[in-house]
Amino acid sequence: MNILEKLFGSSVRVKLLRFFLLSPEKVYEPKEAAKISCTSSGAVSKEARFLLSLGFLKTANRTDVFIKKNKNKSKIIKKRVKGFQLSQTFPYLLALRNLLVNVSPASRERMLRFFKNKGKIKLLVLGGIFSNDFAVDTLDSSGRLDLLIAGELKRGAAERFIKKVEADVGKELNWTLMSAQEFDRRLAMHDKLLRDILDYPHEFLINKLGVE
Repeated sequence: MNILEKLFGSSVRVKLLRFFLLSPEKVYEPKEAAKISCTSSGAVSKEARFLLSLGFLKTANRTDVFIKKNKNKSKIIKKRVKGFQLSQTFPYLLALRNLLVNVSPASRERMLRFFKNKGKIKLLVLGGIFSNDFAVDTLDSSGRLDLLIAGELKRGAAERFIKKVEADVGKELNWTLMSAQEFDRRLAMHDKLLRDILDYPHEFLINKLGVE
């Protein structure tokens, strides 16, 4: 059991704190948070109620919109979902965020080992949540890329691995996978997707393309 788990009472609580701190604008049901963090719905519900009582979380609603197709007709369905959201008035948000993001268990060595062994990766860039300035940023979601992968890799394998990283980090990662040729083309066009990671603090784990 690591220091944070001892300090905050349980690994589920640590994951849940990080989860909502890093997605402050989103409303989640306990089962959704449990799926992303790879924990049980019961444990998440219990910790969410505790954090609600402290004022760290608040109850909130969101509206999901989806299309239901029936024969030749399509109908727009709106579903109201009740869940939990980070309370922006909690007095220790920034302090907690700095602490929990800085000690994120996501291992660079683990990522490097996976991507080196699972394809021909030409470029692996960490930004967003993995950058040094993220913890002291505003509590609003930046929308920037957290992970950029360029090279040859099966998307399914990447998705399964990233799900595991998301469970450790406590946040759905913004990531993209593209070929080295597509990367070069986008880079030459000053593509916004690439600029959203390369124009901000970032870190190269693999850089066989000589990107600066």
